[in-house]
Amino acid sequence: MADTEGPLPENSYHHGTITKLFPSNNMGIVRIESGREVPFSYEFVILLGRAKSPLDLTEGEAVGYDLGWTPKGMMVTKIKTYPKQPS
Repeated sequence: MADTEGPLPENSYHHGTITKLFPSNNMGIVRIESGREVPFSYEFVILLGRAKSPLDLTEGEAVGYDLGWTPKGMMVTKIKTYPKQPS
């Protein structure tokens, strides 16, 4: 799945893409720069930027992210969303 949002602003976050969202399980997946897919929990992820709730996220959306170790292993701990690019 290619990033369709165009180039992202430079910042201190790694860049990835939301590949899957599971609202019924309060979970989602971000494909990170290495190609690995890393989960996040709606309950514990910190959202920055445009999205104010995990329900504002969309599959295929380019995001900034930060990783952290949890009792369940490595997970996305922060997601930064960017303004939608005009078409």
